Amino acid sequence: MKVKAIITIALIISAVLMAVRVTPGINTNQFREGKYIHLDSMVIEFDKTDADVQINYHLSPFAQVYIFLFGSKHLEPKIEEIFFDFDNVEIQKIGRTNAQIWIGNISRESDKHYLHDSKELGLEPDVLTLVYPDRTRKNIEHAKETTDTFYPK
Repeated sequence: MKVKAIITIALIISAVLMAVRVTPGINTNQFREGKYIHLDSMVIEFDKTDADVQINYHLSPFAQVYIFLFGSKHLEPKIEEIFFDFDNVEIQKIGRTNAQIWIGNISRESDKHYLHDSKELGLEPDVLTLVYPDRTRKNIEHAKETTDTFYPK
């Protein structure tokens, strides 16, 4: 690669980082300890023994530039890390601010109910919302894990 091209890319990245740094509304404390992703919300919709999960997040300024240049596919390991305690996780879609995940066997069948045992989360979302098959919702703020729960068949 030519020197001019490298210098141009470095200047563009520097300008973007500087612009993001002086933009109001970014709280850098949420990205401390080397974390470049902050979970705003996580919605787990139970469907029999499986679940569909929607997470909304925002990235640190550097991660935003990186994803802009190289694509959101590079977020996949970090998203998998969030669900490290779950056995059957499939990432269906990753975007710049959200992702859709399918989790198999999140619950187990009992006589007249499905039982979900608490699972630890790799990152703490601001709000975790559990949506049961009858469409009732339970919101948990700053959840470090899912809760033990059951829901009817």
